[in-house]
Amino acid sequence: MASSQLFIIFSILAIFVPLIVAKDYVVGDKAGWTIEVDYEAWAKGKKFSVGDRLLFLYPKGSHSVVEVEEKDFNRCKAPADGKELTSGEDVIKLDAPGKKYFFCNVGRHCQMGNQKVAINVESSSSSSSSSSTPSPSPSESSPSASSSAPSSPELSSPSNSSPPASPSPAAPSPSTSGATIGERYGWMLIMVGIIGFLIGSE
Repeated sequence: MASSQLFIIFSILAIFVPLIVAKDYVVGDKAGWTIEVDYEAWAKGKKFSVGDRLLFLYPKGSHSVVEVEEKDFNRCKAPADGKELTSGEDVIKLDAPGKKYFFCNVGRHCQMGNQKVAINVESSSSSSSSSSTPSPSPSESSPSASSSAPSSPELSSPSNSSPPASPSPAAPSPSTSGATIGERYGWMLIMVGIIGFLIGSE
């Protein structure tokens, strides 16, 4: 009886812990996704894990986000079949380990403004994040794993999307950030409640 409850407890932990520890990263932190930011320095020291999300925040219409292979990243050239995200609140879920490459495909932002970022995603069990910025989840895309090329992320725009009020990316509002944090703590409370119920029912 006790061993089956222990098995159930560990099963629940295995399911819910990755949901709780996943991090949201606002690319560029307060500067957001724009030109003239050193994204290599921004990514340095951060440990991205499977399940984490990258949030590209910028005024709608002024930039874009494209996920590409390394050769296209180095040339700042999007492939013809590349999916370009343009909502201004683009969210990409990191769902597979490996190197990921992103750049802005507007004008010469990538070539002249250095608006590109490369990250290494580790499996969620091998690392924990050293820093993150909780943020809203307005639109989410989930690139699928591919052995030869990174897949094009899909974009689902928010239903009541409107352009940001200011010309520069704004920091996430506390109420929206609280919703993301609250959601994670909600899952944690559910998990603790289930474990407590199982232990108490002996």
